[in-house]
Amino acid sequence: GWRDRLDKNSARGPAVEKLFRETIEVTLNLPFVVSTRIDKPTAERPHFFITYGSKHREGLKVFREIEYKALREHEKSRANASERKRAEKTGSDDLFAQHHALIREATIDEIVEENKDLAREWLLARLTLGPFKFSQIVEEVLKGFMLRETHVKDICVALSKENKIANTWSDRGRKPNDASVIKLVK
Repeated sequence: GWRDRLDKNSARGPAVEKLFRETIEVTLNLPFVVSTRIDKPTAERPHFFITYGSKHREGLKVFREIEYKALREHEKSRANASERKRAEKTGSDDLFAQHHALIREATIDEIVEENKDLAREWLLARLTLGPFKFSQIVEEVLKGFMLRETHVKDICVALSKENKIANTWSDRGRKPNDASVIKLVK
């Protein structure tokens, strides 16, 4: 009956992946289940997804750190594989092959920026329900968006500078810590 449980508002691939994560979370009692799309080396489509689950927040934080580094390296490898395939087909090397690898690596940073924008809007909506500790915000953002803890801190600092959330951490540092209360400015 898994087909009946697919999210009808999503395309089939993302709906299957979402149901898989939800099933792992419930079946194994893991509060933190995330997945990462790994694209084919020479095609712009998924090759597979890596799914990670943990009972501990620290595991989620470490996974997001490793994910970011691994995806940057994967994009370099994909650029090199595409160049090798092109060179074999044409019989000539590309003088700008290294430049293409850097562009591919920058794509991950663009994805992070998109996720930061989405997380920012999510956070502002979430805070309408009341204040939350930063530790809780981090858990929810890392679970829902391809971001690292440092990105969540950057979002909070930016929103504070825009006077949208209160800066409750300034006496303890430049960025929020786990105990910082994140709340909207009244």
